[in-house]
Amino acid sequence: MSKYWESYINSSQFDPGTLLKGIRRERAERSLSEFIQQSWPIIEPGTTYIPNWHIDLICEYLHAVRDGEIKRLVINIPPRHMKSINVTVCFPCWAWTQAPEKRFIKVSYSDSLSRKHNVLSRDIIQSPWYTENWGDIVKLKDDVNRQNEFKNTHQGMMFSTSVGGALTGEGGDIIIVDDPQNPAQANSETERQNTIDFFKNTLQTRLNDPKNGAIIIVMQRLHEMDLTGYVLAENLGYEHLCLPAEAEKKTIITFPKSGKQLIREEGDILNPQRYDKESLAGLKKSMGSLQYSGQMQQRPAPADGNVFKKAWLQHYYTTAPHCNMIIQSWDLAFKNSDGSAKVAGYVVGRSGPNIYVFDLVNDKMSFTQSVKAIRDMTAKWPKARAKVVEDKANGPAVMDVLDKEIPGMVPYNPRGSKEERAISVTPYFEAGNVFFPDPNTASWVADLQKDLLMFPKGVYKDTVDALVQAVLYLMDKPSQTGPPAEAVAGGMSSYWRGK
Repeated sequence: MSKYWESYINSSQFDPGTLLKGIRRERAERSLSEFIQQSWPIIEPGTTYIPNWHIDLICEYLHAVRDGEIKRLVINIPPRHMKSINVTVCFPCWAWTQAPEKRFIKVSYSDSLSRKHNVLSRDIIQSPWYTENWGDIVKLKDDVNRQNEFKNTHQGMMFSTSVGGALTGEGGDIIIVDDPQNPAQANSETERQNTIDFFKNTLQTRLNDPKNGAIIIVMQRLHEMDLTGYVLAENLGYEHLCLPAEAEKKTIITFPKSGKQLIREEGDILNPQRYDKESLAGLKKSMGSLQYSGQMQQRPAPADGNVFKKAWLQHYYTTAPHCNMIIQSWDLAFKNSDGSAKVAGYVVGRSGPNIYVFDLVNDKMSFTQSVKAIRDMTAKWPKARAKVVEDKANGPAVMDVLDKEIPGMVPYNPRGSKEERAISVTPYFEAGNVFFPDPNTASWVADLQKDLLMFPKGVYKDTVDALVQAVLYLMDKPSQTGPPAEAVAGGMSSYWRGK
């Protein structure tokens, strides 16, 4: 209790009702979690408020944002866990009780959704509860009081818009991005890129003070390269709070303001008062494992993989057996661009029914760099007789350059889509016929296997496509072709992937 209330109790004007209101006001000012609980009847009338630790955790992160301790924050959390109420609706109202001059910009995938959040914030501010407690600090201006934009007399502002919406002339101290992409369009590469472009080229520039302003992204995961995937991959300095519906491993969570710790054991449910194991199992069945993994688990690919399953990935830990045929397999991009397309080149061998992956090169390359990469791989692996090159993109031009220099240049014209070709080789993986080096001795194996498990939802498809091409080519050949090549020690591979 503050010294003010201690002196008030001892005064002749002491009134228990006034004291209780004052204490409740002070508690709400100090704690966003308490503020949300007190404002609940305004937001969800007739609904019982059910507290949970994840609300307190999110509130502490937002408290740190308000205090300038965190300036970039990503929160990934399943739907129906109060993310919008906590972050987009209540947090700005609470921040105004201490800093009414703050200007907020709120962005969602649709104008109607962001407007809905803004209206709820205004409902709180105009409520008798808020007016009675902070009406002396926060007064809305009559001349700027619309659903998508309202201001107070301290020039504080709450402005809402959609991804791609107008922001000309608007600036904010705190930008909140809440569900920037419609889940129904999760598989649209165009929509994902439009969202990222808007964030990168427009929204980030709207901070009044780029050094001290804050950006909060709160969303469910939809794809490896959704907005969360982009900001994390680009290492933009975002604090990342990830809260899956079910803990997939033991996790120690530290609250950023209080310092208290909470342990989530494997299998722990994020909000057991809302979901139990049976209801989550039903959701997984109805949504499908891929959607459930992203939206509920915040991991936009099932743990066991999409097309390729984790249990299918085999390793050789010492030396691979003698191979009857060793080849190179190349997927060549058009140019060294800023996109995600890269050159992928393998050395792969076959021994009887089994395929052994020996080496991988994977990077963004120009035409001349691609030519050099094949020359280098040929010098390193002279027994890789066939150089199988996809007959697309830079493939034909590279082959024209190397055809008279390097023997065994073989054009390969794939049939069907990348996904169809990948599915066609899954029986070999499932049967345990495809082997990779020990990840502890070949550092590139972990990245490659991640690409396989993420396919076709992942960023990098070139590594998968070139490997599928190698498997198709080798399995089309008789199992005993030509003299045995050589045994190869696992882990002697060289690898690079440009970031």
